[in-house]
Amino acid sequence: MSKRLPRFSDTWSMERLNGGDWCAEKQLVCYASNKTQGILIRSLKDGTEKKITAGGGGEGYARFSPDGSKVLFCSSLPGKGRQVCVADLATHEVKQVTAINGAAMEPMWSPDGRKILFASSQGSHGKRTVGRPDEAIVIENFNYKFDGAGYITPDGHVQLFVCDLATGETRQVTQGAYNFMHHCWAPDSRHIAFCGNQHRGAEESIGFDLYVMDIQAESIEKAVQVSHDLMIVSYPNPIRPVFTADGKSVIMAALNPDADMNKGYPEAYLFRFAADGTEQEQIFQQDEGCFQCVQFPYNAFAGMGMDKVQLDQETGDVYFVSGWMGQGNLYRLPKGSTHAEPVLTGKHCCHGLSPIHQGKMLVADVTPTTAEAYWLLDIHTGEKLLKAVQGNQTLMEEVALSPVEDFFFDTLDGEGKVHGFVMPPQEMEPGKKYPTILYVHGGPHPFYTYGLTMEFQCFAAAGFGVICCNPRGSSSYGVRHLNMSRAFDGCAYTDCLQFVEEAVRRFDWIDGSRMGVTGGSYGGYMTNYMATHCTRFKAYITQRSVCSNLIDYASSDMQGRSMDYHSFEEFMVHELEQSPVAYAERVNAPLLILHGEDDLRCPVEGAHQLFIAVKDTHPDLPVKLMIFPHTAHDQPSEPRLLKRYYQEMVDWFKEWL
Repeated sequence: MSKRLPRFSDTWSMERLNGGDWCAEKQLVCYASNKTQGILIRSLKDGTEKKITAGGGGEGYARFSPDGSKVLFCSSLPGKGRQVCVADLATHEVKQVTAINGAAMEPMWSPDGRKILFASSQGSHGKRTVGRPDEAIVIENFNYKFDGAGYITPDGHVQLFVCDLATGETRQVTQGAYNFMHHCWAPDSRHIAFCGNQHRGAEESIGFDLYVMDIQAESIEKAVQVSHDLMIVSYPNPIRPVFTADGKSVIMAALNPDADMNKGYPEAYLFRFAADGTEQEQIFQQDEGCFQCVQFPYNAFAGMGMDKVQLDQETGDVYFVSGWMGQGNLYRLPKGSTHAEPVLTGKHCCHGLSPIHQGKMLVADVTPTTAEAYWLLDIHTGEKLLKAVQGNQTLMEEVALSPVEDFFFDTLDGEGKVHGFVMPPQEMEPGKKYPTILYVHGGPHPFYTYGLTMEFQCFAAAGFGVICCNPRGSSSYGVRHLNMSRAFDGCAYTDCLQFVEEAVRRFDWIDGSRMGVTGGSYGGYMTNYMATHCTRFKAYITQRSVCSNLIDYASSDMQGRSMDYHSFEEFMVHELEQSPVAYAERVNAPLLILHGEDDLRCPVEGAHQLFIAVKDTHPDLPVKLMIFPHTAHDQPSEPRLLKRYYQEMVDWFKEWL
């Protein structure tokens, strides 16, 4: 039976796995899927599967109890909000255990199985003010809004709560106009570790410290700050701390304290923190095979609701995921060593880890032509013992996927190498050349991985080649490559153009005279930059892009900074010079602008300005602006809107390439 070509509807109908835990004693796996209401319990012995549900929506974040007799999970219950529920595996009885006034998030069993620790926002955080507000919005400091959430009210911060399962009492253990998150239990079921920003200025939007606290303490003021002069990894790819078996130390990732913050997001290292706050020790050193302890995959779509760092309580070895040369790898940091050992490597992306039991863990893994799967892994040998769960099983069986090739090339300035990926169009005819799309990733620090990107597959099915690369500014290729200044000083631009020429030279099916370019966020910025600085491409589609730095300075949720300039006037002039819209008169090929109406990361005013500027300076040039409602800094989530979004892209490239 022949397979069908991918359809864009496959992108929004893709199954997304959530969570992933396993019970070694009973050989069971629990997880959730957006395709099936409820929590799925699968036997690794015979593959049979049962479903547990509390009757709510969006159920997920399942975790086995320490004795394996129960499963906790979150469920959005009608009229009750998102609550924590517990299911008894023997009786199948499901019980709601919290009645919180807000969404319960990331619940975790205490080691003794008697309590549940979770996070929740109690205020109106998450309510976006549209049109004329009912109340005045008072703004007195930075960091007062966030994309996808809207304006942050004084009572809208994330707090931690503990629920006692015996009494049903739920108690808030943190307080104040701060955020506390990424929590974990100590082995004694009495102390917790978590990240918080109570000692950070509001301008440090991603600044967090690590704390340890006795849950019986009366106030957050009793918490011990155990990290000092370090910024704990919290955004954009958070890591959860883990206690050592004796409870005396906490393992957590922190940003390189010696890094130049002006060069972008620093690399992250693992540290060991004394639980009493008396000492901290960096336990990771970068080397040729692993340069940091975090990864920023742009297209992995794996490991949602799973952690990125785990500790083998028997040996004291630390396991973590990190990007390297486009791969999402699993590493082991042996106890007493500072250099990581590869455990799971190759042309794949591993991006989620379950807790370790009996020398095994679940890992979420994806490849260029295989959707996310959960594998049971022997952590000592790196052997994949069993595929426990395969997401999108039916889709993978019925859809023909275009193969992906990759190559490295030397940069023109000799500073290093750039890695690129090439996907040919489906059903190619020998000797025929095809229009090809350069797709630039966002960030700029994320990187394209060896992961399945269904959007690319759909463009290939529509008759286009798709090429993408990780220019300088991208992570996973070392500290020098990561330098964010290279993403904006022309180096990344040159890398992308050189990659296009290399791809045309290496693949005879690419029609070098019919090249288009697109990308979102930073990728949109680069699309705009190319449209105003070169004549290599015949058509452009810029998505949720940076158009005007002056608009972003005040209207973005990532506020600008003028303190590094001699005067505010100098700052304004420089930002104008760096803005693509300032060069709108240089645009020389058809331009489609796609933007979300509710985008707070790259405010929609920039898209309006770019459209007017190009239209004003090029009355006869095809240019179109499309604003999508109910859409923040991303492609539309509503299928009807996303269908229109993709159709406009295909139609634009078909018309002009």
